[in-house]
Amino acid sequence: MECKQIPKDKSYEFFENIEKYIEIANSAESTTDFRKANSGCNSFMESSGSYFKDKEKAKTICVQFIKLYDSLTDLTSNLQTDSNYIKCKKFLIYWINFKLREGMKNEVDSICRVYDAIESQFTNNIDYEIHMDLIENINKDVLYKMNILYRLYLNYVKLKAIDYKNEEENKRQLLTHSTACCTHYIKASYICNDDNKDKNPEFCEKLEAFKSKYDDLERKVDDKGTDFSDYFIKLSECGNNKIITTAVTGSIIGLIPLFGVLYKVNELNIKL
Repeated sequence: MECKQIPKDKSYEFFENIEKYIEIANSAESTTDFRKANSGCNSFMESSGSYFKDKEKAKTICVQFIKLYDSLTDLTSNLQTDSNYIKCKKFLIYWINFKLREGMKNEVDSICRVYDAIESQFTNNIDYEIHMDLIENINKDVLYKMNILYRLYLNYVKLKAIDYKNEEENKRQLLTHSTACCTHYIKASYICNDDNKDKNPEFCEKLEAFKSKYDDLERKVDDKGTDFSDYFIKLSECGNNKIITTAVTGSIIGLIPLFGVLYKVNELNIKL
């Protein structure tokens, strides 16, 4: 199959439904055994495992991909011209690009070949068949920016899911995931600063949409009172070590479990 380059101006559409896709992907990524995939993925591992840093990783990605494909109902319940089908397919393209590039030895040269090897195991398969003609090669720089947005939303979803029923655990969750958001937001903000914004219009538009959601979440955390809001790092505070340190050390209760988070914050800032 020809390895097409995904158009840059249409790359980010799936982020409009990203919270839904993250929930489905998290379920797929927790899968190690999926009856519909086991036989085909075992064959894929034997034929293409040498492309991967770890042969077992080949099977894992294959199983999770088939589970994800099976769970994304918009791929089978809508016409290919339907906007939800298009967004869903673009998310699956992103996911498989990210996972293959992460797991393979020489991902750029062979990503399409390896994807074809997965799909071939499920073409005319009596147990389970897929018809996708899916693969598109996402530009490395575009994938880097997509990964930033995706990780922002991964942590946002975890923050949004906090139930506020266990004070100390909730404080840890607030600090851990809001700090992680800061790490990625600093990178994203650089891409969208005055000098770069015009070069990355779609990415920056999606970043603004994320920021709006995060600001709404910030107001909800503030409504819980300072016992919780002191542990939530606002986007406007990202990069301010003094504020983050205060959030970590502001309460003697639970101080020791949070030292690890402070260490990670300092380590990440050094890397940035």
